Amino acid sequence: MDHLNAERAKYEKMWAQPAYRERSPGFRLVATAFDWMGMREGQTLCDYGAGTGRASQWLADHGLRGTAFDIAENAITEFDGPKVIGTLWDMPAFGTFDYGFCCDVMEHIPPEHVSDCLKGIALRTARCAFFQIALFECHMGKGIGEHLHLTVKPTNWWVAALQRHFGSVEIKPGETKYVIAKCTP
Repeated sequence: MDHLNAERAKYEKMWAQPAYRERSPGFRLVATAFDWMGMREGQTLCDYGAGTGRASQWLADHGLRGTAFDIAENAITEFDGPKVIGTLWDMPAFGTFDYGFCCDVMEHIPPEHVSDCLKGIALRTARCAFFQIALFECHMGKGIGEHLHLTVKPTNWWVAALQRHFGSVEIKPGETKYVIAKCTP
């Protein structure tokens, strides 16, 4: 099985686990992102690595025209808008957006694909992208015999990676477990 299909199969197994569906780090921060980025009704957004789609739905309920993007066919079940299935490191052409929203995703990306993911998000984002990136290991994959957080790096590594693809990177201060960033082209 090739790398892309192996990652897709891993996440389809994870999304079949009820415990994995309970948590939604993106939903926890969606209101913060909405305010910090100055989103307004009628603007467009892509939720990169949407998971269940809970955050995507919240954003749609607050007037954004959203698209949910995820690697796993069985992930996005709580969003009633447009969905795209694919990988962040080899995204299909499906549009550009005013905003990008990417929470608890980048640490799941194989290290050799991080730059391509960030490049793809930057190229599809006109105004601003919001990231939350975990700086720690995840043990939820043990239930299916898989490792989930493939790129656990320190804050300065992630900031440098973001700066290679975005003109401006603003980091929320005081965070020790996550990089929370607002990035503009």
